Amino acid sequence: MLLALGLIARTAAAQSPAPQQRLIDALQQNRLALTMTDGRPAGPGWDWLVREAREARFTLIGEEHGVAETAQFSAALFAAARDAGYGRFAIELSPMIAQDVETTGRRGGLRGIVDFLTAPGTFTFYNLREEAQFLADVTGAAPGGEPVLWGFDREIFSDRYLISRLESRVPSGAREAFSRLKQASASAWATGNPFMMSGDTSAVAALRAAWPNPDRESGIILRTLQESLAINAAAQTSNWAYTQRRTQWNRANLAARLRDEQAREAPARVMMKFGYNHMIRGPNYVNAFDLGSMADEVAALTGEHAFHVIVLPGPGSRQAVPGPNGSFGSISSDEFDEFRAGDQRLSRVLSNPRATGHEVIDLRALRPLVTRGMEGWNADVVRTILGYDAAVIWKGARASSGLGEQRRDGSR
Repeated sequence: MLLALGLIARTAAAQSPAPQQRLIDALQQNRLALTMTDGRPAGPGWDWLVREAREARFTLIGEEHGVAETAQFSAALFAAARDAGYGRFAIELSPMIAQDVETTGRRGGLRGIVDFLTAPGTFTFYNLREEAQFLADVTGAAPGGEPVLWGFDREIFSDRYLISRLESRVPSGAREAFSRLKQASASAWATGNPFMMSGDTSAVAALRAAWPNPDRESGIILRTLQESLAINAAAQTSNWAYTQRRTQWNRANLAARLRDEQAREAPARVMMKFGYNHMIRGPNYVNAFDLGSMADEVAALTGEHAFHVIVLPGPGSRQAVPGPNGSFGSISSDEFDEFRAGDQRLSRVLSNPRATGHEVIDLRALRPLVTRGMEGWNADVVRTILGYDAAVIWKGARASSGLGEQRRDGSR
């Protein structure tokens, strides 16, 4: 009898699909349709996403950059969740740039934001038409006079603008140190190199020492300049050092903003849109605990939760990537492989090659299939299923388009 039972068990095991095949089959079957018409999402997948976002304390959108539909989707989700208490949107810009984008948006709408982003001395990875529209839509959806945009990231290209914001505020005792900083920036750009990539924090450190009690905005700018230089210097040491320093800066900015919110009678719910490496719950794809992990733990402290959504271009898609002199080019998403994962990269494994349109996957339903040992098959997919609650996969997405041939040196 025991021999017969053993034979039956071995036969059943031989006939059942391997664990990874069961997971792939479930990935292809567990999908809801999503449509996009003139930038407006609809369909059962959209309805489910809106319901889930409205129930969460934080909604985190982890994107593959440069996809037009993702910017439109993000603005629409914020608008759909506004009356559930969402009043803040964190973005991948430095703190003062995000604040000033909002200020110009409130004064001049989309045209004001475009003029700001394309002015001499400024350049961001939001210098794309769909991203500028996203910023205008989010700013326009916020209550009158109440700030909505939060910037957490380092600065790379807009040091000249930030330095110019300091000029009229510098006290007399710090003028010499300020001149040294301004000259260091100008000298770097004269050689065609962004000053922020130099990693030399000495000029900013000297100015901070000579200006010990700056006003709030000047203090933010000084900290941003010094920390951004340190982050970029760490990148020259190792990817680990860079990741840790940048992550700490992002998390410190989130913590500061959350402390401010706690002073409010009704703290706003928060939506975020960053690269998908930043928005995942738990350790990210380079093993750092980033913003996504922090938001999830903060929500848990009050018995709430965060909703994590990864948004990726699928079959037939294109996306914008930075080019020379502040331009952007369009490439096939199938050619883009940020983590050099080849055929195992997320945009291939999560996509449905037979999809007839955009799709939404409830990743939570797949977690029972992520058994021990699956990491050896595809660690990124396993991490994604555990760290994201939903996936949006575009079919034939469009690349975002540049705002113009704005050069990083300020000329056109």
